[in-house]
Amino acid sequence: MKNHITIIGAGNLTKSLLRGMELSKVKKNINLIDLDRKKRITSGFHRIQFNSHYTDTISKSDFILLMIKPKDYECVLKSVNSYLSENTIILSFMAGITIADIQRALSSNITIVRCMTNLTISKNKAFLFYIMKYLNKKDIKKTEEFISLFANVKKCKDEKQIDMLTALYGSGPAYYVFFNEIINNAFLNMGFNKKDTILYTNNLMLGTSKLIQEEPKAEKLLRSIASKGGTTEAALTQLKKNKVDAFINKAIQQAYKKSRKILLK
Repeated sequence: MKNHITIIGAGNLTKSLLRGMELSKVKKNINLIDLDRKKRITSGFHRIQFNSHYTDTISKSDFILLMIKPKDYECVLKSVNSYLSENTIILSFMAGITIADIQRALSSNITIVRCMTNLTISKNKAFLFYIMKYLNKKDIKKTEEFISLFANVKKCKDEKQIDMLTALYGSGPAYYVFFNEIINNAFLNMGFNKKDTILYTNNLMLGTSKLIQEEPKAEKLLRSIASKGGTTEAALTQLKKNKVDAFINKAIQQAYKKSRKILLK
């Protein structure tokens, strides 16, 4: 494998990806492109060349990572089309944009891989899900070897599953952060100061995640936490009465629907 990667788009996911690469000590020459000069990203670990325009350096890339907003994909692909090499593999991290959508925007027939991960990739613990329409063994091996350097690799069975994972896994950290903020505000409303509140809520989230790892069966874990007739049981009874689980599932279904028609007006 060569040592050339082009990343188009210098948003939050790109920053997280680069941090994950640093933790994994992945040594690559990275060509980072974003039309907004203010988004320039530098790294002491990676050799990053930042450009605010498209150049023929793109043609040397083993992988081109599309880390852009879905609404911009046609314009971006039109701009890079002439620089693409038939040996390059495109990894698309765009929600809702299919492999067929990307292929239609290109004049050459190159390998396109749809991917999905989330911001926890910065901690080198995230899964990176992917689907490749044409199962070329050589390209699958090359792609998985690259991804496995900084993430856990999981191949999906179809693009519908990628859309589901967009709602479940891609958006997943936001659900935990949202709930963490609810607990955070509860501490504040009960009179705890901001410093202690942050310490306690973060400790709760980290500690509970470790309990879940040790005992993945939620029902069993809840029984060990909630004593019959106790305070925890009272809280859980109220959550069930208010059908909190149904509202959360409805929210995730909305995210899934959005992932399937993200470009529709």
